[in-house]
Amino acid sequence: MPEALTQPATLLVKLHGKGSQQIELTHETVTIGRKADNTLAIDDPAVSGHHARIVKIQAVFFLEDLQSTNGTAINGQSITRHQLHDADVITIGQHRLVFQEQAAAGTTATSPSADLDQTIALTRSNRTAEEPALSAKILVVDGKTDRLEYPLGKQVALIGSQEGAAIRLTGWFAPKSAARIAQRGQSYAISPSQGTKSLLVNGTNVVGQQVLKNGDQIDVAGVQLTFYLLSGSKQAAR
Repeated sequence: MPEALTQPATLLVKLHGKGSQQIELTHETVTIGRKADNTLAIDDPAVSGHHARIVKIQAVFFLEDLQSTNGTAINGQSITRHQLHDADVITIGQHRLVFQEQAAAGTTATSPSADLDQTIALTRSNRTAEEPALSAKILVVDGKTDRLEYPLGKQVALIGSQEGAAIRLTGWFAPKSAARIAQRGQSYAISPSQGTKSLLVNGTNVVGQQVLKNGDQIDVAGVQLTFYLLSGSKQAAR
């Protein structure tokens, strides 16, 4: 009933390792992120500078992810834009925010699903079974290739000039097979192909195989590449 809505909607914030606080959603837009100019600033490298926002359209609230590095979830499901309902639990990094559409004066109402003492991180355990555990791509910094960007969508990605190579080298003297990037469990590893003279990761020669980290620089067969891990592991956000 309209007369019962005497209190504005609120956001009950539980920051990881800190206490909780309550924010009244009295503005049309509430921004959340690492930078100090946000309505709710969260000092955490896993949170993007401008990570998400809550927008009020008439009497309805929506949560929008602002193309953040590590994503935003509602009730454990990743979202880009989603209408908020009472007791929805928003997860950003290791922090939880509970949307309360109507707060009774002097009380803090939470549903059983909003267990604020339990922190949930955005990890692969929150992904649906249909989603890949990992997602990564290769960007070409310098050298001759048939494209400037390559998604790593297969279990093994070959770097070379041969037909069917996932990362296709096009230089005159490019080897048919220079290196391989393989998904191994919850990581990616690179290894040189037989006969490859030099494979460098961040300037260090690779012998055998090496696990790749977000932002690693790869030099092989006269081509410079950058490895980006997009999901499956939290990265320092923009």
